[in-house]
Order: sequence, then structure tokens, then C-alpha cells
Amino acid sequence: MFDVFRGFVRLTWPRACAACGALCGDARFCSTCGPLVSPRDAPRCRLCDAELPCPGPSHRCGRCLVRPPTFDRAWGVFDYAGPVGDAVRRGKYGREVAAMRAVARAVGAHLPAELIDDPPGVVVPVPLHPRRLRQRGFAAPLVIAVAVGRALGVRCARRVLTRSRDTPEQAGLADDKRRRNVRRAFVAASLREDDVLVVDDVLTTGATASAVADALRGAGARRVRVLAAAIVDRTP
Repeated sequence: MFDVFRGFVRLTWPRACAACGALCGDARFCSTCGPLVSPRDAPRCRLCDAELPCPGPSHRCGRCLVRPPTFDRAWGVFDYAGPVGDAVRRGKYGREVAAMRAVARAVGAHLPAELIDDPPGVVVPVPLHPRRLRQRGFAAPLVIAVAVGRALGVRCARRVLTRSRDTPEQAGLADDKRRRNVRRAFVAASLREDDVLVVDDVLTTGATASAVADALRGAGARRVRVLAAAIVDRTP
């Protein structure tokens, strides 16, 4: 009986594509967007995961050679310039939690092999300030972090980090202003595990990730890695 009712609901209210909004039945992405939801495949910086023109001896981008981040490693699973980035924007700014759940499911299904082979001790989402959380209705990093923790079989600790300052949006700010904007903006509680995976929705310059890593190291973290659903291409 339940299966019949569920089938009726799906026919009556078909699901909208998480990226473009087109009706797509029971799928999370439509037939146009779905094939484009694939992990990045290019030479990348071994620290910040920025795309490199070709593999080099150091495997680090110029930015990380000049100013190494305070985290140990970062991954951006998908390109922000694509369906996943569209779904992130629909989720965050359109208050569509279903779109963000689709992103979280895609991330959980395409975790980096390096992370699967060497999982963290705990998964920690980047927190929103309470005002921003009220504005958006849900925390995108938390939705993704829960899926990542489940996929890795690792605890998701949603209250380890808090945001002590209501910082302006990072979008549109230059690198140095991004760093100043989030400096000392996070507070970390004492950790039971010292190997932490920080989860966010988007990775751009790594300023937020570095600020979070600083807070976690102050609370006793030995290793801090970062996983984002999507990464913004910063190729000059």
C-alpha cells in the first residue's frame, strides 16, 4: 500500500532537477544536468586542490608556494561552474534543502580515494552564524557533512565549531580581504579526535578553511583536511 501511495505522489508531484529546476521524475538531476555531475579530473595542487596546467615536481600551485594554507589538504569534488554549483546556489540562496541534499548525495558517492583510504577521526561542518542560519533556513555545510560522515563511517560533530562573528559574504572579495574577513571568526571546542575533516559547500581561496584550521589546531587538532562539494576555478 505504501509503495502505491509513494508512486502516486511521484506522479503527482514530480521532482525538480537540483541544478536547473526542470522536472525529472524520480531523479535528483535531469537528463541534461545528470551526465555533467562528474568529479573533477585534472592535475591539481596537492594542498589547495586548485587546477594546475600540468603536473609539476612540487605539485603545488603558485599561491600555495608563496603562502601555504594552514590546513593539510583540501579537495573540491566538483567544479563550481557546472550543475553542482547551480544546485549549491539553489540550495543556499533559494532555500531549497532538497537541492542541497542532492549535492550531499553526489559528494558522498564520489569521495576522493585518498580520503577513503585514510579516513579522518571526525567530520566537522563549517558553521554559519545564527543570523545567517535564520536567513537561509538550514546550514548547507551540515547537510553535506552528514552525508560525508555516513559514507566514511565517521562521526559528524556538528557542535565542535561555532562562528563567533557575523562576517560579510566572502563572494566578491579579494584574497587578502577574504583572509581578514574570517580571521578569528571561528571558535573550536575541545576535541576527542585529533584528525579532523572540515566540510564546506564551496572552496574558493581557502581563506575560510585556513581560519577554521587555525581554530581547530588551537583546540588540539593534529591534522586538518578540508572537503568541499565544489571548487571555484581560480586559474589566472
